[in-house]
Amino acid sequence: MSLEAYFGERYFDLCEMNCLNLSAPIVVKTDGLALLRSEQDSEGQVWYNLSLMNTRTEVSETTAPKISGSTLGYLKSVPLLSNLTDEEIAYFDKAAQIRSYKKGKIIFLQGETPKFFYIIGGGWIKLFRTMPEGDEVIVDMLTTGHTFGESAIFEQDCQMCSAQVVEDVSLLSIPSGVLKEQIRSNSTLALNMLSTMSRHHRHHVSALAFNTMLSAPQRIGCFLLQLCPPGDNKKNVTFNLPYDKTLIADTLGMKGATFSRALNILRQKTKIHIDGACVTVESVPLLAKYVYGSLGTKYISADM
Repeated sequence: MSLEAYFGERYFDLCEMNCLNLSAPIVVKTDGLALLRSEQDSEGQVWYNLSLMNTRTEVSETTAPKISGSTLGYLKSVPLLSNLTDEEIAYFDKAAQIRSYKKGKIIFLQGETPKFFYIIGGGWIKLFRTMPEGDEVIVDMLTTGHTFGESAIFEQDCQMCSAQVVEDVSLLSIPSGVLKEQIRSNSTLALNMLSTMSRHHRHHVSALAFNTMLSAPQRIGCFLLQLCPPGDNKKNVTFNLPYDKTLIADTLGMKGATFSRALNILRQKTKIHIDGACVTVESVPLLAKYVYGSLGTKYISADM
């Protein structure tokens, strides 16, 4: 089936919106469809294989934590909106909508024009890019308090990556036009946004540099240390993995077999116990020493 035949009148609209990149050699995604460019016939007609992604579900009841208190109070805690007056934050509050989505929901796709930016009230979001060959590369994993989708307004109104729910999520969605309008008139908000983007970039650069020095078991240990709840208790600390092990392996840049071997080594070296999604760390200092060596007592700075 050709794209023209499948989309009918919408074909030309999608082309104008740059939703269909007809020169892409392998994969294009739009409207919840995976489009695989397959062949060109003798008359020059390009044909595509189409497969439904089945991820564009409606807002529904989820198990994601609800945003506690008023949305106005929650917005005040978001770094992007910090230092704004109550009146300025109230402007965003009036435009915000609380939405809940189940695991698997696609929030937006790479290449789409942004309609909203989002603040996570609970749950997990995966940001990823689809490469020309069809491979998926995870860009970031985000949870409570993080924002996403806002940087697209600096990228010629084009989403640079896709966003998908990996654990049931509660979101505050705010129209992108509201953010644009406020940035034009509010220098404090503009500086906050630049600061947030700079801090996020610095975190990624630091993490990338640090991870190149770690073995596979150490990278898993570093991931687990960041999940340990804060507090003075450093013995027999228990918590749940935020998402499934396959996704954790992808996030850490490992194949499944490598992840399994590395996890077994980590168990032997640090006496951690994993039962399904439940993790018990017998000794946080021992795990930190294995990952960070002599710096183990000072593991995980605010920027790491």
